[in-house]
Amino acid sequence: MKPPDSITISFLVFVLLLMPTLGVLSWFRVKSGKPLLPKNRRYRTMIALQLVLLALASLTARQNSLRLLDAHWPAAWVWAVAAAYLTFIAVRLHFGWRRLSEERKQRARLVLPENASQMRYWIAISLLVGLTEEYAYRGVAYTVLSQITGAPGLAVVVCVLSFGFAHMMQGWRGVLLASAMAVLFHITVFLTETLYVVIAFHAAYDLIVGVLAMRVLGRDVAVKPPEAQAAI
Repeated sequence: MKPPDSITISFLVFVLLLMPTLGVLSWFRVKSGKPLLPKNRRYRTMIALQLVLLALASLTARQNSLRLLDAHWPAAWVWAVAAAYLTFIAVRLHFGWRRLSEERKQRARLVLPENASQMRYWIAISLLVGLTEEYAYRGVAYTVLSQITGAPGLAVVVCVLSFGFAHMMQGWRGVLLASAMAVLFHITVFLTETLYVVIAFHAAYDLIVGVLAMRVLGRDVAVKPPEAQAAI
């Protein structure tokens, strides 16, 4: 393969270095106790970053003649298995959120929606992230790295680690969960030979988490006295 061009290099730096770095810096900011930007403003920033990532991934795919979304549509039984597993996860999350410690709720408040206003942003973020991150990490970055290095296994490891640390703001538990899901998504892409299943699963998972979070975190805010709500 020819040496990577400037567009490909820019994309790889953005997705494999900048995104994880932003995640780590956010974690350090949270650990230091410094105030964060208002959540709606952070949500708008997330949307902007995802749009830039999608644009770079699309340009890189075009530059390297990658037609990753032209793959066959998965069979009905594949969708059924994915839906069943997502339902299982949703049920576990539902009961898990009810037992969540106050410390983990406070960490969840940093990222997840607490009211209808924030939920409108979260819906857009979930749909965009599902498409963009799967197309970028499981699709373009993995394929380009595999072609450059000739080592698909190494490409998977790099993509998984980068994806995990991009979620560092959620703490080490978030890194481990994101990394585990990245491995599952890579396996799914290998087995189905398409990105469609992981795109849909990722978007639906984020939507479910957001809905559950809004119900639990919003209810907690509602039962607090006014002076306690002002401190949130």
